[in-house]
Amino acid sequence: MSKLAAQIIRKSRLVIVLVALITLFMGFSLRSLKINPDVLSYFPKNDPEIKLFKYLGEEYGGNSLAMIVLATEDIFNRETIATVHELTNRLRLDPGVAYVTSLTNTLDIRSDEYGFEIGRLVNEGNLPREPEELAKLKAYTLSKEMFRGNLVAEDATATLIICRLQNGEDQVETCRRLQEIVAEIGPVEEIYYGGIPFMILDLHHMITADLKILIPMVSLIIILFLYLAFQKWEGVFLPLLSVVISLIWTLGIMSLLQIELSIVSNVIPVVLIAVGSAYSIHVFSKFTEVDTEQRPFPARVHGLATAMQEVGTPVFLAALTTIAGFLSFIFGSYLVMIREFGIFAALGVLFALITAFTLVPAVFALKKGGSAPTDTTYKKGKTENTGLTSRLCTALERLVITRPKTILWVSILLTLIGLAGIPQISRRVDLIEYFQPQSLIRQAETILQEKFGGSGLIQILVEGDIQDPAVLQEMEKMEAFLLAQDDVHRTQSLVSLLKELNDVMGEGRALPDTRGKVTNLWFLLEGEEIMGQLVNPSRTEAVIQAMMEGSLETKRVHELVTSINEYIAGVDSELVTFHQTGMPTIYRNLDQSIISSQFQSLTLAVLLVFIVMLYMLRSLAGGLRGLIPIGFTLVLIFGFMGLSKIPLDIATVLVAGVSIGIGIDYSIHFLGRYHRELTKNQSVKSAVQTTISTTGQAILVNLLTVAFGFVVLIFSQLVPLQRFGILVAVTMFSSGFGALLLLPSILLLSSTGLKLRPHRSLEKNKNASLDG
Repeated sequence: MSKLAAQIIRKSRLVIVLVALITLFMGFSLRSLKINPDVLSYFPKNDPEIKLFKYLGEEYGGNSLAMIVLATEDIFNRETIATVHELTNRLRLDPGVAYVTSLTNTLDIRSDEYGFEIGRLVNEGNLPREPEELAKLKAYTLSKEMFRGNLVAEDATATLIICRLQNGEDQVETCRRLQEIVAEIGPVEEIYYGGIPFMILDLHHMITADLKILIPMVSLIIILFLYLAFQKWEGVFLPLLSVVISLIWTLGIMSLLQIELSIVSNVIPVVLIAVGSAYSIHVFSKFTEVDTEQRPFPARVHGLATAMQEVGTPVFLAALTTIAGFLSFIFGSYLVMIREFGIFAALGVLFALITAFTLVPAVFALKKGGSAPTDTTYKKGKTENTGLTSRLCTALERLVITRPKTILWVSILLTLIGLAGIPQISRRVDLIEYFQPQSLIRQAETILQEKFGGSGLIQILVEGDIQDPAVLQEMEKMEAFLLAQDDVHRTQSLVSLLKELNDVMGEGRALPDTRGKVTNLWFLLEGEEIMGQLVNPSRTEAVIQAMMEGSLETKRVHELVTSINEYIAGVDSELVTFHQTGMPTIYRNLDQSIISSQFQSLTLAVLLVFIVMLYMLRSLAGGLRGLIPIGFTLVLIFGFMGLSKIPLDIATVLVAGVSIGIGIDYSIHFLGRYHRELTKNQSVKSAVQTTISTTGQAILVNLLTVAFGFVVLIFSQLVPLQRFGILVAVTMFSSGFGALLLLPSILLLSSTGLKLRPHRSLEKNKNASLDG
């Protein structure tokens, strides 16, 4: 390490030029970096239920329903009917829309004096205008199950315009155009936008807004804390420059590989700015300790190289554990975007480490001014910094030395409280939970749930001879079973059309009982647009769609999916088979993956961290003791989640891996310095005091910058990211408590301090100042 550092320092100008050139290239490539807010595109393509979900979306268009709600006192008035008609005609002309279904163009099957008629509910060429006509339309519409609760609310205060989007079209741009069309017409009714496409559009807006707001905020917070810590602008400039460069490199690589930013990976800039600064902070802090500015160049090279040698190993190991924490998300993650977050967050940490080991020494070597020390050792093992962190560390040092048992008992109490909170952890996976309660999309979901039974889609693929009356009867039974579920409110299938048509033919509202009758009715429906949504051309497949509440408790989602699957298992036969998919199934799979991913990432991260601690301390006991702060942190963070009702979701599931990866850094730096102090034959007490007063300051600076850096995520518009920010901030403080208070207290209370294998001759006398 010292030889490499010496080369970097000697060729500092070349290093700076190379870093600048790479940064310019990566910065230039950022032009093509895109945002992909479509959560559904990140589900695994090899999952059978996801395959079926996408197949139904492509063949029948069920996954791309953009819903526009018009709400007023009574939608059966002349102005609202005219508005619905105009919107329907304008929206259907958009190139991203396959077709539109609304009150003014929906299919209607009715009996008349001549027999029956298959036409439209409203005569588009002669819209009703008179009160009598509107009252008649209202009474007729609300009397029919096809419309009541589907296109018109039962209380007639809202109506739906459903836009089925084209496959392969950009849903974000299409929905943006649809909103522009609505704004141009300027309806007087209240307008709400619902459905997955509009959710994706809102997510795109939120991600873009977050990137514009959060990056400057976290940068300002880090600048503030770095200046308070070092009280010199170079202490701000170097760590921030290092992390900004690593961020540009990371996003540049994503752009070159055509990896788009998702609702999870858009937090990478905040993560890298907050976390990546740690390595430059420790390197810079170490360099300021040896203060070699005015020495002759060879002596400066030697002094900086020696400092780099001492700080390099713990910094490298700290980065390695953080990388391991992020890479643990690759294993067991159901969503591709979580794996991408893990990969590129780890890559960003690697880049931050590289710039800390190259750019910071190179720039520091060119620094002018200062006074020359008499040697390259620390001045009595302590820094000259008299800033905020120095005073805090002095207070921490005094507390640890005088009250180690008190600290231990407080830690035990906090651990017990955390353990009590863990069983209370809940899980939430539904998309609507990503939005804040006051958001427009949440308001739209409330309207859809109250007036139309919700926007959550359950889809059942039916395979068999669809014209066989026996198959149709099984489909009817399936619909009845679905409607019997508490959270399912309406269904749509070919069955309802055939029953409606059979009714006007004088056969009663029932399915035709012979194949011939089915064929006759089918002929009358041929060419109708709605048939393409319900059955394939060869009549071997059909789709049953059911709408449910968009926001269900995870437990209820599991119960619903299991109940439907059990019913299907009992009725499948050679005659007909059913296959379930839709949002409840996807949510169930996502929830199961969150549990397995949490377990796998935790296990892997702890194992990798333990290996690093073994390598560093050369002692099994030392490795286990080094894990104490991490165990303490994990119990506290999960307990906090349970007690504060923060659920496990696609963002908070990342906290454990991040906690281990980042939190162990503090223990590594503490034990690394403690290790070196023991080699000087210092007592355990002296080693602890020196470690807190020197490395403790860098740990404290990093703790505060990371914690408050992540706190800015509470200003995110996405609820999971708000929770993630809060939890990481809590993680940092609990990790700092573990490393700066709990760990040194354990070392002091231990009869042998911490006997590392290379250092067998340690001070065995107990500290006389220990309480008790």
